[in-house]
Amino acid sequence: MQKNLFLRRLAIYSFASLIAVGSPLVTEGQAATKKEVQENPESSLREPETGFRVLPYLQSPTSTSMTISWVSELNVPGTVIVTGPGIKAKKVTSTPHYMDLMEYTDKELKQELTYNNGNSVVETLLQGSWLESDSNYKHSVTIEGLQPNTKYHYIVKQGKKTHTAQFETSPDSENWEKLRLIAFSDTETEPYGALEHREWELHPVNPYAPGSEERPGKGSAFDTKYGNQSRNGMFLVRYPLDQKTALNENLAHIEAVDPDALLIAGDLSQGSGFQPGWDEFWRHFAGEYTDFASETPLLPAIGNWETFAAINGGYGSDEDRTPAVISRNKYHEYFDTPGDAENPQFKDSYYRTDIGPITLLTLDSTNGIPDESTKTKTFTGTVYRDNDSVLNESVWAEQGEDGDPYITTDTQGEFRAESYNSAYTKLFKGIASEGSDLPNFNPGTEQYKWVEAQLKDAREKEQIILVQFHHAAYSSGVHGAPPNHEEADNQSGVAMRVYSPMFEKYGVAAVISGHDEMFERSWVDLDEDGIGFHSYDVGVAADGLRGEKIIKDENGNYVPQDYNTHTRWSATQDEAEFWATNENGVKHLIDGGLHYGHLQMDFEKTSYGAELTLSPVYIFPILDDNYDLVRTERRVYDDVQKIYFDKMGNIIQK
Repeated sequence: MQKNLFLRRLAIYSFASLIAVGSPLVTEGQAATKKEVQENPESSLREPETGFRVLPYLQSPTSTSMTISWVSELNVPGTVIVTGPGIKAKKVTSTPHYMDLMEYTDKELKQELTYNNGNSVVETLLQGSWLESDSNYKHSVTIEGLQPNTKYHYIVKQGKKTHTAQFETSPDSENWEKLRLIAFSDTETEPYGALEHREWELHPVNPYAPGSEERPGKGSAFDTKYGNQSRNGMFLVRYPLDQKTALNENLAHIEAVDPDALLIAGDLSQGSGFQPGWDEFWRHFAGEYTDFASETPLLPAIGNWETFAAINGGYGSDEDRTPAVISRNKYHEYFDTPGDAENPQFKDSYYRTDIGPITLLTLDSTNGIPDESTKTKTFTGTVYRDNDSVLNESVWAEQGEDGDPYITTDTQGEFRAESYNSAYTKLFKGIASEGSDLPNFNPGTEQYKWVEAQLKDAREKEQIILVQFHHAAYSSGVHGAPPNHEEADNQSGVAMRVYSPMFEKYGVAAVISGHDEMFERSWVDLDEDGIGFHSYDVGVAADGLRGEKIIKDENGNYVPQDYNTHTRWSATQDEAEFWATNENGVKHLIDGGLHYGHLQMDFEKTSYGAELTLSPVYIFPILDDNYDLVRTERRVYDDVQKIYFDKMGNIIQK
C-alpha cells in the first residue's frame, strides 16, 4: 500500500481542511450574496481532460488472474504494463467503452446542497463544485497467466497520465497460511456527505455504562458544534464525524491492516441512478481521496440503493420503472464480476469468488416473487418457515408460536418485477430477448438453483464458505420485520431466511449483510445441533448510525421491538456509552456506543484445518476540548468470535 496516502488520510480533519479538500463550503451569508447557480448550468462543467476520471481499480481476483478497470474522460485507449515473477513485462491495450448512462441529468446539474444541523446553523456547498466533466469511457483489462499468491506491479498509462500500483494474486486452496478479508456496507456516498453529521442513536433501555455521565444535552457545546435530531421521542446529538470523513477514516484503518479483499454488501452510493453519488464513491476508493481499490480488490453486492435513482425519479412508478433500470445498469457498467455463466442476462447481480480456501458467494437480495408491499397488503405467494417447509398461502402474519416469524417472499415493496422488466425491455430494445437483468431469489428461480449448485461444489472442494447479500435476513433494525407483519417494513430482509436451511446444510460459516445500518450479530442454528452460522449486519461504513427498531408499548413507552429472536450482540444494545468530564470541565465520550467501522475476518491455517476470527472493529473519534477531531483510533468491540474448521472445510466444535 502507498503509506504516504495512508498518513494523509489519518491527518486531522477540520472545517478548514474541508474547505481545502473537495467541494468548497460557503456560509449562509455567503450563499445569499454569492449566488453561483447560473442560467446555463452545463457551462459550469469542466471540459474532458486527459488521464483518469476514475483511477484503476481491481476486480474479479483469482489465483492466476486479475481484472483492472478504470474510467477516462477522452476516447483514447490506455495501456497496462504488468511485471512480476513468472512473466515478462506484459503490455495490454484497452478498448474504451462510452458509458452514456453516466451523463448528468438536468436535475443533477441544477442541484443545490444546503445543510441545517438542527440549530439553524446552515452550510452550503458551492453549487456545481462537485461535478466533473460530462464524459465517461470505461476501460477493463484482465491479466491472465499469473502465479498464485504472488505480488505484481502494474502501470496504467492513460493519455498523459500514469498510475502505478501493485496487487497480489490469491493463493490456491492448498498453499496458504493466512488471509484477511474486510467487510462493511452502506457507504451511501454523495457530495452532501461533506456536510452531514448523522444523528447518533442511543439505546432507550441500556444507554450508559455504570458510572457514566449522560450525553451532552440541548444547548451544550457539543450540541452547538454538531447539532441535534429527535427520533423516537429522544433528543440525539449528531455524530462528530461527517460522512465523508467517516468513510475516509474507515478506509485508512482498513488499508493499514492490508486486507486481501474488501466486501461491500450493498448501498454503495446514495442512489445508483444519481451520478454525483458515484463520483463521490470513486473519489473515496479510486480518486481524489485514496487509491485504495488500485491495490485491494472490491467485491460488491447489489443493495436496494442500487435500484434507486435519488432525485432522478427514485424507484420510478408502475407506469415507468426506467429510473430503477438505469440505476441497476449503472452498477453493472462499473463492476466486472464472473456472474452466472448460464444466465448472462443477470450480469453482475450475483457471482462467486474463490480466494484460496475461501469461497464467497455474493447474492442479489433486491427482488423476490411474488411481489409484496405494505402499500397494498396483498400477498398471494407461498410462505416458508425457517425449516423450509411450506406453511400455507400468504397471510397477514404475526410472530410464529415458537418465536420465529413467517418467511415472506419479497424484500422490495417499492416496485413490482413485472413493471421493472417492462421498463428494461423498452430501454434496451435490441438486447432484452433473454429477459431483464433483475433476478429473483426464491426457491425454483435461477439464482436459487445457482446458489445451491455453488454451495454443493464448494463443499465437495472442501472450501470454507462465506455468503454476502445486502438485506439482512436477521435484524433488530428498522428493516427487521416482514411486510406482512403488524409492525411491517417495505424493505425487509426477512424473505432471505429462505436460504437459511441451505446455508446450514452446506456449512456456511458466516453471512454478511447490511441495510439496517447497524452493527449486529445473529446466530442461526435451525436444527439446534450447536453448529450454525453467524449472520452480520455491517452497515456501518459511512452513512446512518441506527440502532434497534423502537416501538411504543401498551403504556406508551418507547421500547425495542425485539423481533429478531436470533440476535446475540449489537453495538447499541451491548456496548453502552461511557461519558466523563475531564479536569477542564469538558465532557468527553471515553468509550462504547455505536460508531462507524467494519468486520475484520482473519483466516489462519492450523494443524487440524483452519481458524477464522471475526472482529467487529469500530473507528473511535478522539476530540480536543473544542470538540474538534484530533484523530481516530481503531478499537474492537467485545464480541470477537472464532470458528474452527477441519481440513475439509467443515465447521467443527472445539
